[in-house]
Amino acid sequence: MSLDKIREAVLGTSRTEAERISAAAEKEAAKKAETEKETLRREFEYQFQTRSRLIEEEYSRKLAQHQGAAAKDVLEAKNASVRAIFKKANEIILAWSPDEYRGAMQGLLERVAADRGGKVRVHPDDREIFAGILNEMNAGRPEATALAIDEASLKEKGGFLFIGDDYEIDSTLRTILDNIEQALLPEIARDLTNI
Repeated sequence: MSLDKIREAVLGTSRTEAERISAAAEKEAAKKAETEKETLRREFEYQFQTRSRLIEEEYSRKLAQHQGAAAKDVLEAKNASVRAIFKKANEIILAWSPDEYRGAMQGLLERVAADRGGKVRVHPDDREIFAGILNEMNAGRPEATALAIDEASLKEKGGFLFIGDDYEIDSTLRTILDNIEQALLPEIARDLTNI
């Protein structure tokens, strides 16, 4: 065998081996690339899911905060409306004519005092009206159950404080309206919810 033929045989074998190695390397590289591609796809899918979940949680949290704030604002507006209604009722009662106010206060005092004696604490502006009421009520009462105006005065106009021997009955306009408000609050809240 000649040297040229040996050389050609070695070159042929080396080419074949190089092609086989190159093909195997390309196949292995393609397999690795496919594996890496799948790993990256899974990683990006995981990151996408994680970030989507975080965004959804943040959205839900912020939505709940805004809904809570909106509900609080609505409740405050409803409460302000209720307060305004009872403030207006107070103003209307205080604007009654002296005869109308006197009649209402006398009826209330007759129920509170019944057949008991005591003192009646009123606002200075109401002393004259209540003096007339007490004179009329005392005319038909025994002296033991007589009523008198208390020396001390209420700070707010409207209604009275009945002071017995060992008890007091708060019949001030503010307390009466507060009690009415508390009693009607569930119904008012229901009505305001339907608006």
